[in-house]
Amino acid sequence: MQQHQQFFEDFLGKKADTFTALPQSGSSRINYIGSSGGQDYIITYNENRRENEAFFYFSELFSGLGLNTPHIFKINTEENLYIQEFLGRETLSEVIASEGLSHRVKILVKKSLEQLYVLQTTTSGKVDYSKSFEYERYDDLPVTHDLYYFKNFLVDILEIEYHKSTLLKEFRRIAAKVQSLEPKTLMIRDFQSRNILVNNNEVYFIDYQAAMYGPASYDVISFLYQAKANFPEDFRQEMLQYYVSFWNDKVDKDHLSEAFNWIKMMRFLQVLGAYGFRGLIQRKAHFITSLHQGIENIIDLSGHWPVIHNDFPELCRIIRRLKDKDISDRIKLLINQ
Repeated sequence: MQQHQQFFEDFLGKKADTFTALPQSGSSRINYIGSSGGQDYIITYNENRRENEAFFYFSELFSGLGLNTPHIFKINTEENLYIQEFLGRETLSEVIASEGLSHRVKILVKKSLEQLYVLQTTTSGKVDYSKSFEYERYDDLPVTHDLYYFKNFLVDILEIEYHKSTLLKEFRRIAAKVQSLEPKTLMIRDFQSRNILVNNNEVYFIDYQAAMYGPASYDVISFLYQAKANFPEDFRQEMLQYYVSFWNDKVDKDHLSEAFNWIKMMRFLQVLGAYGFRGLIQRKAHFITSLHQGIENIIDLSGHWPVIHNDFPELCRIIRRLKDKDISDRIKLLINQ
């Protein structure tokens, strides 16, 4: 911490007024708030250089396009420590937890969707996706990874039986369909309320280093259907239509409407894999508390969208097993170990 503070003070050219570590979440990054002369800064330490390089690239791109993202002020020579613009102390997730679905929250959700659309359209044709962190596009590799994430870290951890070749063939068909979804834009990937800062009732996006090229619908679903926010379904539907209204081309509107349920399924499964890994295995509280709502989301989708039952019966059977008492008891046992 002392070396990190020294780096910040070298940037300032004087002693910092304050330098405080922030609580860590799901990431291995260490963040600090430093202040001087009434101005705050975020100082970040991250040993993953490739992740940092992606964040630096997208930050420079977004800043140059005037988007609501942080500016990077200084990077050390090892590229594992950097100073970025402070954009607020409160996340949208914290506002939602405090206020519920208040009038202010509804406005902030709309602003988030508006700024997402601006980011998606403003960056069109301007991104070098070879600079991406893990994947350049949401194609067979990340889609298959997300499906296996669900299988390996939730289904297998809970010891739910399934017919392996049948399930993997279903995964292959799902991956082929998801890759074909349109329209495609820059996809932030982890677009959630905890990665949106609120300052003076404006919204700012952070943690976009995993951005890639993929379905425009992915970030919308990730945002509106995050388990922790638990928005009412009628509000989600209203906001989906609000987002679709930004698109002028009827073909794009129709493609978006078709894509939403496919992306819901993908996002719900991927998130359940994350809850299994980060929650049941790594014991991180945020993921544990969201697990039951995540299960409810995929069960509800399978009950209302016949494609899962009709086209992917083995996956459907696994999803239905998640609500059985013996599986619920197994989850409780793993949480309480």
